[in-house]
Amino acid sequence: MSMDTHSQHTGLCQECSPPVYYGPAFKPSLPELPPIWAQSRQEVCESFDWFRSYQGGVYHARNAARGYLLGAFSAKYGLNRRDVFAHGGKLIISHGGGKAQSVHTHRGQSVTLEADDQLAQDKSVRALLANYRSRRPLVLLIDDKYALFPYDLQSRDITYAVLGFYTIVHAWAEYQSAENQRGRVIRYKFVFQWCESQGEPWWLEFNRTSDPHDAPKPHTGTDDDSDQPEWIDQRFSLLFARRRFEHIEKISNICVMCHEASPQVYKRAWTCLNSECPCFWLDVGGTPLGDELEYNPRFLELAPADSLAIPVDTLEPEWPLSRSEGRTTDYAYTRGWHCKKCGRLSCRLIIFSSLLMTLFRYKWEHWECMNCQEILPVEGRVREAREFLFLTPPVSYHQCFIARDSGIKLLKTIVFELRGFDGSSAQCFTYELPGSRGFIHHIRPSNPHWNWEADEIFREYQAQASTGALPFRRWPMRAVGRGALLTNYFSQNDLPSFRHTVTHRPQYVGGTENTLPFDKVPVAGNARNLIQKRIKQALGMDASFNEVLSAAYMERQKMAFHTDDEIGLGPLVAGLSLGSPALMHFRPLARQIPEGVQRSIAISFVLRHGDVLAMDGAGVQQFYEHTVVPSNFRIAATARFINPNHPK
Repeated sequence: MSMDTHSQHTGLCQECSPPVYYGPAFKPSLPELPPIWAQSRQEVCESFDWFRSYQGGVYHARNAARGYLLGAFSAKYGLNRRDVFAHGGKLIISHGGGKAQSVHTHRGQSVTLEADDQLAQDKSVRALLANYRSRRPLVLLIDDKYALFPYDLQSRDITYAVLGFYTIVHAWAEYQSAENQRGRVIRYKFVFQWCESQGEPWWLEFNRTSDPHDAPKPHTGTDDDSDQPEWIDQRFSLLFARRRFEHIEKISNICVMCHEASPQVYKRAWTCLNSECPCFWLDVGGTPLGDELEYNPRFLELAPADSLAIPVDTLEPEWPLSRSEGRTTDYAYTRGWHCKKCGRLSCRLIIFSSLLMTLFRYKWEHWECMNCQEILPVEGRVREAREFLFLTPPVSYHQCFIARDSGIKLLKTIVFELRGFDGSSAQCFTYELPGSRGFIHHIRPSNPHWNWEADEIFREYQAQASTGALPFRRWPMRAVGRGALLTNYFSQNDLPSFRHTVTHRPQYVGGTENTLPFDKVPVAGNARNLIQKRIKQALGMDASFNEVLSAAYMERQKMAFHTDDEIGLGPLVAGLSLGSPALMHFRPLARQIPEGVQRSIAISFVLRHGDVLAMDGAGVQQFYEHTVVPSNFRIAATARFINPNHPK
């Protein structure tokens, strides 16, 4: 709709703005638990398909936004805030898209990056604009630092809560003050409106329902809505994209310079909101709008409910179900779950209480709600090694890759007998690292059918893990953000009994609090015996390991780059690979590379079921770090010697 600029400015409706919540200094405690909530970012990302962004505030996939997190950094300038929570939270205005001022660490030094302009082609902004043009719904979440929510989430130990489905009813660019050379940046703002088909927002029901469990649940799109319009896909939404929402059109004007329409967002004056136009953010007199602005009341009106999309997807996460004949090592079983009883999202965490500490652990044999202890058991079958026999990693080499500039060379290859009476044999490839840093030995059977010992150990690991006798757990990592951040694999440590008297234990992966003696976990002892046997057969060395770290990787899980460099660690570390093939990569440590030189992989191995890889020499850990990327379900047993008398 086109109108005269002056008449638009002076003819504004003088009625009061709709209630806008700016967040008081004191908030009342949240009366009841939200339908969907969590205590850590990882719980959200592993359990809630609508938001899987571990760092950013916008989660997008296939060029469309699926989830948007409202956090601590609401925009505020002068006397007025430019992020608002209006109509009880049915209308929310937020700035998003990144590029705020930030501090990064580079080689131990803190570096401040200035705030920069957001662009329409930036990934997050582009995805949000795509939702706006197609009217595709997305899900809004809040954290406990979001100032505009009327209740205190922290009072109930809630870090994240899911609000529900929203539609973006308008988006625009504007200037904001910033501490950079220009003193300002371009920021994109988005108006989110509650999808009315869900019923009333859950937080508004607290004052209307005596029993919170009787409050209506968010609509999940499963009811029969045949008499209402339905959001289907981009094809249907293009019909909507041809026109703006009616209340926005009524306060819009066409710029005489760029000929694009912009609504009057703020009371002070109309301005062109096309960031590429010479008139951008200038009033009719050519003066910048500034920061102290109040919203136009008509801009804050709600769009008619029948003009909004109706979500047909389910908001609440579904319980993981077996789709593969008991193969509970598939990707679906690595995800978290949503407790229908209390609403908590959990990464299958349990609490282990002792006199000394409380530990958070991800349990192999079932999911357990960390709030109400509701249990969802996992029942599956033992996987056989032959199921992974024909899996091939996505690389061109069959066994090993050596980078040309690595200085690593193949030193020797030997073949040895396994049993001596049936013709079974194995091979050992020894690689020499430059500068006398040590050796890497890759020991592998010549035929996969000669892996009878490894086959049995693979079965034993799964059988003992499924009953809880072998307590595979995911453990909190040392470097964490908000809430616990768990490892992306299961692990469990086994030691001789004497190690339990040692006061200083090495911290490896998830720590050694999850430590049991070998006589309690026979399969770990069997794995150690096979590793020591292979090293004796291939290298003639009498290895004596007193620790086995067992790690289990379900589909799509992996271990990040790391080193085995604990105090008291012996010079020989060897691992037995069981199950699916895996790629093991070695690269130099960052401190070994000159600044400005990019690190790259020095050597890579394809590890198959029954292979043993031995890192021989302290220099392997001092100069290199390694990672393991399995093709599918895999168990690894890493044997080491830890000096029980090493200094603290």
